[in-house]
Amino acid sequence: MQKLTILLLVAAVLMSTQALIKGGGEKRPKEKIKFLSKRRTNAERWWEGDCTGWLDGCTSPAECCTAVCDATCKLW
Repeated sequence: MQKLTILLLVAAVLMSTQALIKGGGEKRPKEKIKFLSKRRTNAERWWEGDCTGWLDGCTSPAECCTAVCDATCKLW
């Protein structure tokens, strides 16, 4: 009787671990993590048109390649 109980417990553990491995675990959304992404320089961002060059008009620091906005993009 004890052997049967142990066998049933082992079978239950194996089935539960198999269900977790197949994807029955957590269902939370995974964030995209870019570990190997290359960070671009300000010049590369400007060249590709992703940001505004210095002395051009701006409304927020995110628009400027240097992230310094005072009505126009500044170098410092």
